[in-house]
Amino acid sequence: MKKNDLGGRMSENMTKTPRVTRTYGPIHFEDLDPHRFEDLVRELIYDYKDWQSIEATGRTGSDDGFDIRAYEKPQEPMPAEDVEGEEQTRPMDGNLWMIQCKRDKEIGPKRVASIISDGVESNNPPYGYILAAATNFSKESYDTFRSELQARGVMEFYLWGKAELEDMLHLPKNDRILFTFFGISLVSRRRSLATEVRFTVNNKNKLIRILDEKLGGHYSVLVRDLKDTKYPYEGEYKDFKDNPRWKEFKAFELHPRGLILQLSEYYGYVDSIKKVWDYTNAVNLIHRESDSDEEREKKRAEQEKVEGFWDFLPHANQAKFEVYGLIRYDEMAVIDEKGDKRHEYPHIFVDFRGTSGPFQGFYEVLKKANEQISLDEYRKVRVFPASFSRPKIGTVHKSKSVLWNDHTLNNFKNQYDRFFTLYDCDGKYKFLKPRDIISVANSQDSRQEPSYIQITHKTTMKVKDYTEQNKGVYNLKDEIELQVGRKVQAEESMDIYEFKRAYTWQFDKNSRS
Repeated sequence: MKKNDLGGRMSENMTKTPRVTRTYGPIHFEDLDPHRFEDLVRELIYDYKDWQSIEATGRTGSDDGFDIRAYEKPQEPMPAEDVEGEEQTRPMDGNLWMIQCKRDKEIGPKRVASIISDGVESNNPPYGYILAAATNFSKESYDTFRSELQARGVMEFYLWGKAELEDMLHLPKNDRILFTFFGISLVSRRRSLATEVRFTVNNKNKLIRILDEKLGGHYSVLVRDLKDTKYPYEGEYKDFKDNPRWKEFKAFELHPRGLILQLSEYYGYVDSIKKVWDYTNAVNLIHRESDSDEEREKKRAEQEKVEGFWDFLPHANQAKFEVYGLIRYDEMAVIDEKGDKRHEYPHIFVDFRGTSGPFQGFYEVLKKANEQISLDEYRKVRVFPASFSRPKIGTVHKSKSVLWNDHTLNNFKNQYDRFFTLYDCDGKYKFLKPRDIISVANSQDSRQEPSYIQITHKTTMKVKDYTEQNKGVYNLKDEIELQVGRKVQAEESMDIYEFKRAYTWQFDKNSRS
């Protein structure tokens, strides 16, 4: 799978963590006797791996520390020689897993260590180990569990406490187990398989028709809680800001499993050499049609402050951090194509659940220009400040101008954000410093107003080093020589000025030149 495959990566993330369908009272595991608790755990592990066999060893009364023993199916048959030298496959060559079940009400770190010490031999450890208990574990217990098993050479291990067991039992696929052991069914009425598939396909096709050519993060949908009865009056909920029952998002992509929505876009930082990154959530750059004038003005003011920091990072380090969420087609109870006067775009009704709201899974991506950065090998560092001040203006050089040839001037006029570098090998612009503003000669618009640029970053290096760092840039040396006005030598020192466009309303007309 390609690293820039957003839908594929989101699908990967969604399969890692089970989710609870609703919020219910606690399950009383203490009502089960120890053997029945073992039976429950055994039922839950049946589809956890591709097992070759599962053995209820604890019920025999002589389990040698095992309550349940299981063997995975080997990926490939492993040959063994018989007495005549012919190869045959041994039936139990899959990974051995050891599962222990404890119905204790409390298990602390020392008890965890004791259980492992009694059951797992260092000189003959199983491949995998699960400790399931009807209690909640502390962080120290989890740490002890991990360190003890790592020391014994166990390759995979999981600690299932009360919370994890409840999560599993709340999954629709385990509703049968929940009913068998506790007489509770969370799915009292299921659609037939054909009806459920038809429902999902209809939702998908309806969204294709509604959102055709409107994806990519530019078209809004309103996601509404199926349980809500007070729309559109936000004031009816005291916690609406922290726990909204409806919210506008941008439709980004139709994934095979559902609709991907863009939730957030933030200013970010990346250094591909040092392998570090950061972002600030001070302002969400997603424009929402439902924002009030007051909210838009507040966001604009905050964005101006953050840009006053981000714009002055080296261009090679500027990035955007984006967050996406997926709503499954089969969880969309109703799709209202028209919306209403307050939100004149499609409304999607979904059962909001816990902190995840309507979303089945989330995906985060760091983008540098159009390139997606895989953060697996990156370390997060602190680059952005906790708060931002208003951006400052340096010297406004009114009596001086940047002078470019016709080719470069045309690039400046037509390429906008793609053209952001000024080159100088002769010291013509040594007076320029970051945050200074200067006009561009011969750039007057229809009102005879010149264009201005503001220096955002300055560095000096040899021509050969700069071209090597940017060897992917088409005709870079030609552009440098056009700006400088002569041939340049590889060993020459060159000043590189990065800039952004500036406008007269941004600086004081009385600023000194």
